[in-house]
Amino acid sequence: MTVREMTVGGLGAADGVLAAHPLISAVPFFVPTFVVVAVIAVVVWRDRRRGDDEEPGDIT
Repeated sequence: MTVREMTVGGLGAADGVLAAHPLISAVPFFVPTFVVVAVIAVVVWRDRRRGDDEEPGDIT
Protein backbone atom coordinates (compact mmCIF):
# COMPACT_ATOMS: atom_id res chain seq x y z
CA MET A 1 0.00 0.00 0.00
CA THR A 2 1.37 3.41 -0.94
CA VAL A 3 1.41 6.51 1.26
CA ARG A 4 -1.24 8.12 -0.93
CA GLU A 5 -3.59 5.15 -0.50
CA MET A 6 -3.09 5.25 3.28
CA THR A 7 -3.78 9.01 3.57
CA VAL A 8 -6.96 9.05 1.51
CA GLY A 9 -8.09 5.60 2.53
CA GLY A 10 -7.58 4.20 -0.91
CA LEU A 11 -10.88 5.70 -2.06
CA GLY A 12 -11.36 8.28 -4.78
CA ALA A 13 -14.34 10.38 -5.78
CA ALA A 14 -15.61 7.55 -7.94
CA ASP A 15 -15.57 5.22 -4.92
CA GLY A 16 -18.04 7.28 -2.89
CA VAL A 17 -15.95 9.89 -1.07
CA LEU A 18 -17.76 13.19 -1.51
CA ALA A 19 -15.93 15.30 1.07
CA ALA A 20 -12.32 15.29 2.16
CA HIS A 21 -13.05 16.87 5.53
CA PRO A 22 -15.70 15.75 8.06
CA LEU A 23 -16.90 19.34 8.54
CA ILE A 24 -17.81 19.61 4.86
CA SER A 25 -19.95 16.51 5.04
CA ALA A 26 -21.59 17.65 8.31
CA VAL A 27 -22.69 21.09 7.06
CA PRO A 28 -25.87 19.87 5.28
CA PHE A 29 -27.07 18.38 8.57
CA PHE A 30 -26.41 21.46 10.72
CA VAL A 31 -27.78 24.18 8.43
CA PRO A 32 -31.45 23.11 8.85
CA THR A 33 -30.90 22.95 12.61
CA PHE A 34 -29.66 26.54 12.65
CA VAL A 35 -32.64 27.64 10.54
CA VAL A 36 -35.09 26.03 12.96
CA VAL A 37 -33.33 27.58 15.97
CA ALA A 38 -33.38 31.00 14.27
CA VAL A 39 -37.13 30.75 13.56
CA ILE A 40 -37.85 29.75 17.16
CA ALA A 41 -35.66 32.61 18.45
CA VAL A 42 -37.52 35.14 16.28
CA VAL A 43 -40.92 33.88 17.44
CA VAL A 44 -39.85 34.05 21.10
CA TRP A 45 -38.31 37.51 20.62
CA ARG A 46 -41.48 38.87 18.98
CA ASP A 47 -43.66 37.35 21.68
CA ARG A 48 -41.51 38.88 24.44
CA ARG A 49 -41.66 42.33 22.80
CA ARG A 50 -45.45 42.21 22.64
CA GLY A 51 -45.71 42.02 26.40
CA ASP A 52 -48.18 40.43 28.78
CA ASP A 53 -50.79 43.22 28.83
CA GLU A 54 -52.15 42.53 25.35
CA GLU A 55 -54.35 39.64 24.34
CA PRO A 56 -53.13 37.62 21.34
CA GLY A 57 -56.35 38.43 19.41
CA ASP A 58 -56.28 42.22 20.07
CA ILE A 59 -55.37 44.33 17.07
CA THR A 60 -55.40 47.94 18.25
